Amino acid sequence: MYEKYDENMVLPSIPYNSPTLPYEKPELGVNYWIQDDLFPVKKAVELANKCYNKKKWKLGSPYTKELWPGMRSKNALSKSDLQFVEDWAKSQVNKANFWVAESDSVVVDSNTAILVGAEEGEARPHVDNRKLCRYGAVLYLSQNPPAHSGTSFYRLKYGNGAAGGNLVQAPYLNLVDALKADSLPKDAWYEDVAIENKFNRLILFKGNIAHSASGYFGNEKRTKRLAITFFWLAEE
Repeated sequence: MYEKYDENMVLPSIPYNSPTLPYEKPELGVNYWIQDDLFPVKKAVELANKCYNKKKWKLGSPYTKELWPGMRSKNALSKSDLQFVEDWAKSQVNKANFWVAESDSVVVDSNTAILVGAEEGEARPHVDNRKLCRYGAVLYLSQNPPAHSGTSFYRLKYGNGAAGGNLVQAPYLNLVDALKADSLPKDAWYEDVAIENKFNRLILFKGNIAHSASGYFGNEKRTKRLAITFFWLAEE
């Protein structure tokens, strides 16, 4: 669990000569967007069951050396349902076209069911590689999820407690580039804003803002955190 940032905190200045990131306050309708009850309830239940009943899953941590947690299965939504989601997302950010990046070195798991249990993963603040994703989205499909299991946005927390930024911008592609560090300690972040997990809720956000799943839950297949993830590029 990350310490919650509060604007009323009295914090020191960022240490001199430390790497920094720009800060953009997470704000609904500006850098993240939410649609509740995205599909009719019956349809959403059917989509969840379709995911649970999938036969082909790729395993991640702790079962393999992959860094991502739990298990994943491609092609979660049909073409028509995927188009419906994309059309809504494009309308929120006023873009005519979205597309999924192609990469020889990285698998872009867009329109992919993600199933992660309480013992399989934890919050891991990151930004999506700017070369592969401009907008990310998550469709929550667990019924009656526990609190604090949705999506959280984060900002840097320095060793002295100072609050830093959360944004990776050109010419950098990711946190490694921007901060010139291969990794950060677990306590290097404040949780800034947390969006609750709600069945059939879609959250769309700018991928270059530090974010993560807030947390995971469940131990059996149908009690674990189920979501469908999307990663899109768009014209500038």
